[in-house]
Amino acid sequence: MRHYVFSGVVPFRIILLIIVGRSFKRILMEKKRECFLDIAKVASMLGVIIVHTGTISWYEAPFGLYPWGVLNVFDMLGRFSVPVFLMISGYLFLNPQRQVSPSDIFKKYIPRLLCAFFFWSFLYALITSGFMTSRSLSGGVGEKLLQDTLSGRYHMWYIFTIAGLYIITPAIRPVATDRKAMRYFLLVSFVLTYLIPTLQLIPAVADSTAWLTGKFDLSNISGYVLYYLAGYYFGTMELSPKQRKVIYTLGIASALIMFAVVSAIIISQQYPTLAYHKYTNAGMPLFGLAAFVFFKYRFKDVDPGSKIMRVIIKLSKMNLGIYLVHDFGLIVFRKIGLSPVLGTPLLMLPLLALADYAISACIVLVISHIPVLKKWVI
Repeated sequence: MRHYVFSGVVPFRIILLIIVGRSFKRILMEKKRECFLDIAKVASMLGVIIVHTGTISWYEAPFGLYPWGVLNVFDMLGRFSVPVFLMISGYLFLNPQRQVSPSDIFKKYIPRLLCAFFFWSFLYALITSGFMTSRSLSGGVGEKLLQDTLSGRYHMWYIFTIAGLYIITPAIRPVATDRKAMRYFLLVSFVLTYLIPTLQLIPAVADSTAWLTGKFDLSNISGYVLYYLAGYYFGTMELSPKQRKVIYTLGIASALIMFAVVSAIIISQQYPTLAYHKYTNAGMPLFGLAAFVFFKYRFKDVDPGSKIMRVIIKLSKMNLGIYLVHDFGLIVFRKIGLSPVLGTPLLMLPLLALADYAISACIVLVISHIPVLKKWVI
């Protein structure tokens, strides 16, 4: 019977092989990483903050070409962000190679979203309810605190939207495997959910077609599913340069038309309506799709190991947290009198948006060092 004696060299070699193997695996994963998604997420987050920074002064009259018109330009430019967020989610979650079961959704994704919602909603409510100034729950403060906690801050609607899309993901994944069925859904959904409601914003059209469209509204059925499916459909489709140009042209044209219509109506009426800025307007999917396709092909071959890309990847991983906390900075800006029209809007708005992004990223970075909060609220 042989007895094998292991010297200290053998375990060292085994440990070395394990370390090298893990490093090699990490390198392979980085090579496979689709960096355009990280870049799109960070750019979209900046887009969201630009839109919300502009709202500090967007509702203030007089409504003219300057300075309000400048704010409206930034507002429209940032509107690609939410459609791109939804498309990225669809591209990732509808991928057949990604295992997403109902159990995963209800045990992993939904609880985390709900915890994050109520945690940050409560913190916002402490400010909006007046508790921070009164230090008391009397005088209606307690009721307002509860109400604001349950309803959430204005930007937190997205949490329930994405949660709803996660919930129906197992049901629509079979559709994602059939490109013909996807094309049919995207076309029908665009016409019924986006085009028809948009046409209803035109008085002459609305008056003559209300008898039909009032009874044929499917917006509550298809809703944001169009963005979700479009992300997977166009994300997995190889587009020719000619097809990309068509998409870019439609996207830019839709953005220009939306900007012109919004500007003309609000300036003429001197009333800041958001009816033409909704993500269910016909121009939004086209604008969002153009941005998504641009990110995909412009940053297709980016080196994930470059210094700038490593920073972007880290920021991308912080995206949800930044989204949830970014309004704290804007609340402070309002409190101390900082607004996009305090100076030249062309400079002031981007500077405030970048400052708010930096503040939010720092908050999330600090929280990420607290294991429980890192897991559940960011």
